[in-house]
Amino acid sequence: MARPSRKEILQDFRTRSLLEATRKTLANEGFEAVTMERVAQEAGIAKGGIYLYFRNKDQMIFTALEEIASEMTQEIDTRVDPGARPWERLCQVVSAQLDSMERHKDVLRTLLLIRWHMGNSRQRKKWQRLLKYRTRHLERIRAILDEGLRANIFRLLDTAAGAFYINEMAIGTAQRRMMGLSGSSLEADRRSLIEFIKPLVLDQKTLST
Repeated sequence: MARPSRKEILQDFRTRSLLEATRKTLANEGFEAVTMERVAQEAGIAKGGIYLYFRNKDQMIFTALEEIASEMTQEIDTRVDPGARPWERLCQVVSAQLDSMERHKDVLRTLLLIRWHMGNSRQRKKWQRLLKYRTRHLERIRAILDEGLRANIFRLLDTAAGAFYINEMAIGTAQRRMMGLSGSSLEADRRSLIEFIKPLVLDQKTLST
């Protein structure tokens, strides 16, 4: 594999600097504060130079958000043991999702604001690349529910709807923490959520054993 040239290394460094500056501004002040001038200044790059890397503000913000979504998906991937039983895997997914959302909570406050756009038919095409990360996560949860259903570990349920509800409960738990409405530790909130989910998915015979 050929070594990257100095030009490629510099381009990658500046792109990373611009994306980090975008993330920082989004986290601290929201969408409206992100301008080409502001990000260029934060990254230590001349305003005119920023157009070598991004066409406009929207592309820069979208790239930063997609990067966050990709990081969160990878973080969850590394925490799930494919050899574990369905209920253990489901707990691992929920725990990893909460940990990842806690880790990215500053930017996530802003990222959660675009959920309306992602559900709006006129805006859906624009956000399609971001939606794939959500779809991948929902499919992961649904696959675990399907496997537990086949093994008679989970109660009869619509697994697509179940995956949606479990994801929304994890997001709601993270939002509650972000809003300062939880006085508990992350570990305590994680246990509470898993205990809440348990009777919703586990078969009665499994619960009683």
